[in-house]
Amino acid sequence: MRNRHIVMAVALVAAMVFSPLNADAQSKRKKPQKAVLTEEEKEHIARMAEMELATQKVVFVDSVVVDKDAMLAALKLPAEAGTLSEARQIVGNSFDGVAYVTELGDRCIFSAADANGTKRLLHSDKLDGVWTEPQALTFGGELELGNVDFPFMMADGTTLYFAAEGGDGIGGYDIYVTRFNAEDNSFYKPENIGMPFCSEANDYFYVVDEYDNIGWFATDRRQPEGKVCIYTFVPTETRESYSEDMEEERLRSLSQLRSIAETWGNGSERKAALRRLAEMVARQSSGNDSKVSDMAFVINDNTIYTSPQQFRADGNIARYGKLCTARHELEQLRVGLERSRGYYPKANDSERASLMSEILADEQRIEAMELKVKQLEKEIRNAENQEILR
Repeated sequence: MRNRHIVMAVALVAAMVFSPLNADAQSKRKKPQKAVLTEEEKEHIARMAEMELATQKVVFVDSVVVDKDAMLAALKLPAEAGTLSEARQIVGNSFDGVAYVTELGDRCIFSAADANGTKRLLHSDKLDGVWTEPQALTFGGELELGNVDFPFMMADGTTLYFAAEGGDGIGGYDIYVTRFNAEDNSFYKPENIGMPFCSEANDYFYVVDEYDNIGWFATDRRQPEGKVCIYTFVPTETRESYSEDMEEERLRSLSQLRSIAETWGNGSERKAALRRLAEMVARQSSGNDSKVSDMAFVINDNTIYTSPQQFRADGNIARYGKLCTARHELEQLRVGLERSRGYYPKANDSERASLMSEILADEQRIEAMELKVKQLEKEIRNAENQEILR
């Protein structure tokens, strides 16, 4: 069945490219020379068709579009899942990629350009409070990757996700997964995780909070220059694909993630995920990153909610999750601003010029985020009070 679909896909593209002229036209005009697909183009078409048929069945909870420069700040992980940041903030200014640090803070996996300017993954361990000399991560198997970036390690300490160009990808950055091989102190040959997470655009992060069973991935598909869309999804323990009997156009829509609503089913799984998400960001917002929420949201003079489940108005659980995310982003921006201000007196002239630009940009982002927080708080209170008065 799958091979038949792949052959049909190749034939369809060929028919679109090579449709012949009708008999009358051929008699009046010189027969055009037929274009020929290269072997690489044929392989790409076949790979796309195969990936589409194997599209993973996943519930996507929500999505938000942010500036690509704000992507790290928008990915909110609980302490148990580790932290994501710019590599230069962890291991020094000579590294310009993205870094992941484990929950214990004792291992860092990050990207940096090699002598040829190609990004590769490295790792460093913290011993006696000092990061060791970075060492390159090595992968088994024959898979030629281009730039490799955006790492994330699962809580098991062996499963690594990252994004890379080249390999058996279908365009731009694709997302790969690999596992640590303790026998030779390297990682196994990376595997492309396929659709809907991979596309012909750039697909960056794949991160998972195993404790709340919430995941996020970032992509620039269907986005203007400089923007990315961050999708929230429900991770699954085992991979399940859609039925081979599914109507072709619907499967294509799901594989390209044209509408997250198509993945909701009866909505129960999404609703439960939204509650978990709201509780998670509430913990982060309160500064108590434990499983017990210290939420205290004032609805009116007589009502204070201490749990997201108390919201009655439609959409308020999701709004509260966004509010907590915005509050956390605001706090991170403030911390970053103070860090930059603290480093400014020690910087040289060229560094000061760069820092001044960053400081001014952070001040503008903080102002905009403060307005967003106030607006979300107002929307939640208005909706909830209207529901209470009914």
